[in-house]
Amino acid sequence: MTRWRVADGIAWVAAEPQRVALIDTRDPLAQPMIVPTPFAELWKAIADEPHSEAELLALATDLVEDEGEDLRDEFVRSISAAGLIEVAT
Repeated sequence: MTRWRVADGIAWVAAEPQRVALIDTRDPLAQPMIVPTPFAELWKAIADEPHSEAELLALATDLVEDEGEDLRDEFVRSISAAGLIEVAT
């Protein structure tokens, strides 16, 4: 079972309700990023502790009902492709 967590070197803060600001401290040229809702809710969940894809699906479904699977898949695909989250070991 794949479990996701925030990658080492990613600093983040809950900037406002339902938004997260982050920066990749591994890259000296990195620019701060804003993670908007509903991705921010998934981000905060894995920042607390690693979550499985099934757990992320349950949370995503609570956020967007019928489109939970699409939300989870897009979150994992885009955020992991940017190196912001990684598989927990």
